[in-house]
Amino acid sequence: MSRWFFILCYDNGQAERYGGFVSAVLVNKDEVWWVKLHVSVKLLLKTLSLFVDRKTYWLVVLLSLKEMEESALSTISDGEIIGIKFCLATHHEISKSSISGCPITHASQLANPFLGLPLEVGKCESCGTAEPGKCEGHFGYVELPIPVYHPDHIVELRKMLSLLCLKCLKLKTHKVPLKTSGVLESLLSPCCEETSHISIKENKTTDGAFFLELKLPARSRIRDGTWYFLDRYGYRYGDGLSRTLLPSEVSVILKKLPEETKRKLAKKGYFPQDGYILRYLPVPPNCLSVPDISDGVIVMSSDLSTTMLKKVLKQIEIIKSSRSGEPNFESHEVEANELQVEIAQYLQFRGAGKASRDVANRYGVNKDVNDSSTKAWLEKMRTLFISKGSGFSSRSVITGDAYKRVNEIGLPSEIAQKITFEERVNLHNINYLQRLVDNNLCLTYKDGLSTYSLREGSKGHTFLRPGQVVHRRIMDGDIVFINRPPTTHKHSLQALYVYIHGDHTVKINPLMCGPLAADFDGDCVHLFYPQSLAARAEVVELFSVEKQLLSSHTGNLNLQLATDSLLSLKTMLKVYFLEKASAQQLAMFASTPLPPPALPKSRFSGPCWTALQVLQSALPSDFDCCGDQLLIRGSDILKLDFHRDVMQSVISEIVASIFFEKGPREALDFFDSLQPLLMENLVVEGFSVGLRDFFIPSSLVENIQKKIQDISRCCFSCGRPTMN
Repeated sequence: MSRWFFILCYDNGQAERYGGFVSAVLVNKDEVWWVKLHVSVKLLLKTLSLFVDRKTYWLVVLLSLKEMEESALSTISDGEIIGIKFCLATHHEISKSSISGCPITHASQLANPFLGLPLEVGKCESCGTAEPGKCEGHFGYVELPIPVYHPDHIVELRKMLSLLCLKCLKLKTHKVPLKTSGVLESLLSPCCEETSHISIKENKTTDGAFFLELKLPARSRIRDGTWYFLDRYGYRYGDGLSRTLLPSEVSVILKKLPEETKRKLAKKGYFPQDGYILRYLPVPPNCLSVPDISDGVIVMSSDLSTTMLKKVLKQIEIIKSSRSGEPNFESHEVEANELQVEIAQYLQFRGAGKASRDVANRYGVNKDVNDSSTKAWLEKMRTLFISKGSGFSSRSVITGDAYKRVNEIGLPSEIAQKITFEERVNLHNINYLQRLVDNNLCLTYKDGLSTYSLREGSKGHTFLRPGQVVHRRIMDGDIVFINRPPTTHKHSLQALYVYIHGDHTVKINPLMCGPLAADFDGDCVHLFYPQSLAARAEVVELFSVEKQLLSSHTGNLNLQLATDSLLSLKTMLKVYFLEKASAQQLAMFASTPLPPPALPKSRFSGPCWTALQVLQSALPSDFDCCGDQLLIRGSDILKLDFHRDVMQSVISEIVASIFFEKGPREALDFFDSLQPLLMENLVVEGFSVGLRDFFIPSSLVENIQKKIQDISRCCFSCGRPTMN
């Protein structure tokens, strides 16, 4: 009976499409045989699913051939599976899995035709087919400039290395305490006594990179050459109580392990593997990319894992460009940690993390909030429940921003990157759109009935022509319209101009809460993105804020100052006189400059302005208004009743007069100047304008408690009677 080794590499989803039995070519030293196994792929995978997750399997199948005839290549013999061994993919297996044989070195190669279908154009360069259903996909790989620790297996690697003497690479033998010293004690002492006190710890950098560190006890006496025994693994470095153990050094240690040591480690449940140290990073086939649907046409688009893989390639390029020769120990340490951070993020999303042997960590007991998986869960929750985009619409929670214009809306960048606007190329905008394409601000473009993806690296390779249609990213100044369900009246649809920000909620001016019947306690709005020029013109004409200032039902103003603005007015008019610094601080938000001060010089300070002078700087020029509670001539406020009960009606009367006398645009500008001015006054006065003010920092609480204890001790010592 002869034993043959056969490597079977299958993706689960692809292998299940096969019927019948598995066939493979078996290669021996002198013979080549074609073998048909007596087990179907579906049965094999069904059995494996009882033990492992349904992921990509790297199976090393040990075959025992009962009968083997010495014949030509076409001879078929029967065989049976007698064992299955699971292990990490070696560097050789990862590189051999790529049909092209060349590593991926640039982000533009992540959609390489050698990685299989689907492609934007052309056929698969590996199997030659142009039909997506017939191409199974092909793997690629990225060659790393330096070895790095596998982030999912560094704990197991540390436990295994802790059992070894790093000098002689044998298992440690613990010293037996004896009452008498002599030959017997020396025979039972550790194999290398000078390295017996070295321990291996797992540490983490501030960036999240994991590394191994060798440590001596704190009270140890450092001798010259303490760490010199490690030079045969890589570097002669270190003169302190601790020293970093580089991944390249661990790789050499694993290669030099004696067979006897490997057998003893296997008895303890540890199996040294090349996969503990990463030298190559697998790149998945094109068929595993997430398609993006745009205008009903499916096009290739890079998913989150591809974006993370681009960061890995960028970090590799940074490492290569920063070198001027062979890296020293410090450079090697920094480069390995920085590269591992990017690789860990990629593997966290694309790969399946290794289950921890620690029961507490495995079942989530005392889980660290800063753990990467926790962050990924929070990111998913934020995407699903706080903001979400679909097609040419999106939904998000709203929050307020009183410092923005009334007709503006803040859009999170995570939504703006997914939503596109359609622009048809013509002679007037071709240069503008070409710049957007070169700056990677466009996702796709259409030429006739075909849709093409614009990936990173399109600069200098894609040239637009009149007649093509470009789908560009949403940018500052684009028009959208919103609705807060379930409101269905006319003014619940408002057209607003976009500005992009880095938070995770949609931001509107608090004055817009009136027509939307909304507040900031978790209300959501739906955003709609008109695509054609005709649709945008119709949105501006029907839904713009300045065309809906007056209610079509009651004739009153839709925009009303809320409680916080009225509170600011009350505090400002109560103080009445403002010094130079305070007046100029508020005048930054006004539409006109401050008039001369009402008090050019006072006894205790410099010039002072009245609150009415600051407020009138928000009025349009040459504005007149009169009523029972106010009198304005030439934009100068001569009379104003600031009683609490009539304050809101007075402001509404001023806005209505501006609307009918100057027009809706001037009325909107008045709100845009007055609202941030009043909010700034609230901040200066120390009033709360957000929920964040309700949370007291822990450091402040500790400081208060400390001061209370100090005061208590002082009171106790002062009140204690003294004896003469």
